[in-house]
Amino acid sequence: LAAVMATVFGALMGAGHAAEGVLRASKPEVRKEVVAVIEAQLAAFRAGDVAKAYGYAAAPLRAQNPLRVFAAIVQHNYREVWASTRAEYGLVRDDGQHAAVLVHVFAAASDAAYDYVLVKERAGWRIGSVVRHEARKKSIL
Repeated sequence: LAAVMATVFGALMGAGHAAEGVLRASKPEVRKEVVAVIEAQLAAFRAGDVAKAYGYAAAPLRAQNPLRVFAAIVQHNYREVWASTRAEYGLVRDDGQHAAVLVHVFAAASDAAYDYVLVKERAGWRIGSVVRHEARKKSIL
């Protein structure tokens, strides 16, 4: 199921909508909106309100995964997101329709960095994909 999230992320990247270089550092108001959506979803998970958390997912993600499946995916594959205690946000970048941000999520027993991609929908920014961030390997050459 993590592959589904990666596929959505890859489709956005491959389509050039969220390609590196196309996204620009977000204006403060966009950053505030994007961070607020992610923070609201994390707060909903902390409160045990999975239905509310699901509401922050983008329409294509909800169409692929009913609420029960969504909950299972997050609980088993995104443990820090499921049980976060806090989060730190990197630079938010957007093109007006897509936004990307690296979020370091902390839980009681662990922490991890996640690449979030959000899409702008009628209701506002929604989370299109979340992929565990893989640090770039440093070349010895």
